[in-house]
Amino acid sequence: DIAPIWCDITTKLRVGADVGNAAASVCLMRQLESIAAARQIHFSPSDRRRQRLIDLGVGLGLPTLVMILHVVVQGHRYDILQRVGCIATVYWSYPALFFVTIWPPFLLTLAAAYGALALRLFLARRYQFAKLLESSKS
Repeated sequence: DIAPIWCDITTKLRVGADVGNAAASVCLMRQLESIAAARQIHFSPSDRRRQRLIDLGVGLGLPTLVMILHVVVQGHRYDILQRVGCIATVYWSYPALFFVTIWPPFLLTLAAAYGALALRLFLARRYQFAKLLESSKS
């Protein structure tokens, strides 16, 4: 093991990146659904600040929390695979399921649900716009 500190850092970042990518998808799809729903025309500074804090909490806070909780369920510091590099280890147990493993599938399912809602809303707006054009004979 030539660089043990490097492996410690990269394994934690990989654990956080798995959750962070899914969390970023949730934030993007949530924003897209909010735009498609057009519930509000004008956003006040407090609304924008609240949205920003929610996005920061989901996008940065959750991956950081999972990286911290990974320490609880790791069997040892890391594994080294030839031609791959350092890999994070997890001692498979119920706490590992709830602390580390469940978050990416859960967040991606949530992002898919927001995406489906946004798609449905966009299609409804398209249908309404087509009806408007049809009724105005343009």
